[in-house]
Amino acid sequence: MQQRSARQTVAAKKANGRPYTGTKDGAAKGKRKGTEKFVDLLEFFFKTKNLGTWVVRDMRGKPGQLSVHATGRASDNGHGNVKKLEELADGLASHADLLGIEEIHNYSYGKFGRGWRCDRHAWKVYENEKESAGSIGGKWIHVELTPEMADDPKKVEEAFKQMFS
Repeated sequence: MQQRSARQTVAAKKANGRPYTGTKDGAAKGKRKGTEKFVDLLEFFFKTKNLGTWVVRDMRGKPGQLSVHATGRASDNGHGNVKKLEELADGLASHADLLGIEEIHNYSYGKFGRGWRCDRHAWKVYENEKESAGSIGGKWIHVELTPEMADDPKKVEEAFKQMFS
């Protein structure tokens, strides 16, 4: 059996990924019910703390570039125990298709943090401070949902039920 190069492995993972929305849907007029339900369920099941969802602003460290928080599809979810936070991030990534997760940032991981994204279905360990947007060591994870999940609290509830069944 022929071994894949690192480039081939990344290409194969990208081929199996889903499209990333980013801020293509623009700024929302307010909070989105599915995102708020997602945060509530993280708080209930994993004892996280809601550090913020919808706010119209630029990305940290990138003036003029809209944050996904502005779309109402992003949440910051805190936890004082870094190990539990990393386990949660891994668990969410392993159920990302079910939960409609497009991106996860885990700032407490390693030296600079890491990010998981739906278009590569893999983690990328950050190699410098710029990649972590100045959030090195942050005791929270940033999670971005698909537009469909962000708008549908019933779908979010159903996905959590399936995750625990």
